[in-house]
Formats: sequence, structure tokens, C-alpha cells
Amino acid sequence: MILLPSLTQAQQDAILLDNLILQTAEALHHLAATMARCNSEFWHLPDSRLEAVLNANPARTSAVFGVNSSLASAINPLLDTLAIPAFPARAPVAPGREVEVSESGAYRVVPLPLPADPVPVSVPSSMLSEKSTLQ
Repeated sequence: MILLPSLTQAQQDAILLDNLILQTAEALHHLAATMARCNSEFWHLPDSRLEAVLNANPARTSAVFGVNSSLASAINPLLDTLAIPAFPARAPVAPGREVEVSESGAYRVVPLPLPADPVPVSVPSSMLSEKSTLQ
């Protein structure tokens, strides 16, 4: 039989506090990860759909951008301070795409750049043989 040393009340309270901090960190991490997932999902919509949603109610869009940025700016430093390796997610502080706002308040999603042409790969002739599948 193994006898565990009894803990003082202060030690028990310190363990309780550590557990409460861990629960709070887990909730913050879940929120940050959810915000990142939702941000990614939304900003992967086609440009025309993004612009339709953003311009359906520009005042609401602006408010949502502000709230998301403020919330992420509050959550991320807390997670950074806690520095718990199991909680790596951080909330995005900016929209997932570049957006321009006209003087009239209309939103325009900046198109993504076209992918660059792949760089041709040259294979030294010494590596090619009659059995090579690269030929």
C-alpha cells in the first residue's frame, strides 16, 4: 500500500486554481480555434458570394469585423501568456481576405492572385536510365 502525503489546504487550493486556469485556457482555446475555423470557412466562399454577404448590410459587416478583431486581440495574448503547448490555436485578428471599402461604404473583395506557373524540374541525364519512369 502506498501512502500519499496529505496536502495542506493551501496546496489543495493551488491545485484547484491550476485546474480552474486550465479549464479557462481550454475554453479560450476552443473559442480561438472556432473563430479560426469559421473565418477560414467564410473567406473560402467565392468572391461574388462574399461581396453579396458583406454588402447586404455594410454597417453590420463593419460591426462584425470590429467585434471579431477585438475578441481575437483579447484572447490571443491570454493564450500566449498561458503558453500551454496543448492549446496552439489563435483567433484571426483580421479578415481572411483582403477587402477594400469604397467611399460609399461598399465592400469589394480583392481577387486572389493567380497561381504561378510551376517551376520546371530538370533531371540530370545521369539519373535517367532505360528503366526510369521519368522518361
